[in-house]
Amino acid sequence: MNACIPLLQELQQIENQPNDVTAERQQRAAELRAAAPAPVLAHYNRLVVNRVKPIAEVRHGVCGGCHLKLASWVRQAAASDDLHVCENCGAYLVFPREEPERVVAPARNARRRAARLDVIRAAAVATVH
Repeated sequence: MNACIPLLQELQQIENQPNDVTAERQQRAAELRAAAPAPVLAHYNRLVVNRVKPIAEVRHGVCGGCHLKLASWVRQAAASDDLHVCENCGAYLVFPREEPERVVAPARNARRRAARLDVIRAAAVATVH
């Protein structure tokens, strides 16, 4: 993950809580803005002004900002340390480790139905022979 992303995430979190404006939070936001590279911060500010979510998580290949499927090369490049931007909404992309999909056991009724069908098939085969 690029070193700018955690800074921008913290800055976004501070700016999204306008009710808790304290001198400490304003100072921390100023420190974060000073630590971020100028071009990255300029793009971040453009997104904020245009009311676009500046940081978006990618889940199952879909941008969390605009909810559109990303190009395959962007998903493959997630392992690199480069800074990636959504081609549609312009948000900086964060690639959290995806959890494996849970295997859902078949419903109880479905198992019973399958067992009954097996019995019916066995009976049908026995009567034919």
